[in-house]
Amino acid sequence: MNFSQALAAFIGRKIEAFLTNQFVQGTLLGVGDGFFTVQVPNPSYTSPTIQVTVFIQNVEFVRILAA
Repeated sequence: MNFSQALAAFIGRKIEAFLTNQFVQGTLLGVGDGFFTVQVPNPSYTSPTIQVTVFIQNVEFVRILAA
C-alpha cells in the first residue's frame, strides 16, 4: 500500500496538509496518482469554497482530523 492508497481511505474527512511553504486545511475530496484534492473554505464569507490540488511530492506530512 502506498501513500495515495492509504490517503484514499480518508476521503470525506477533514485534513491538514503541511507543505514546504504552505499549509492546507479542508475536506479531502479525492486522491489520484501523485496528487489529492482538498475543498478549502474561503476566509471571505461572500465567496464560495475553493478546490485545491496538492501534489504528493511536495507534502511534508498530512494529519487526519478527528471526525
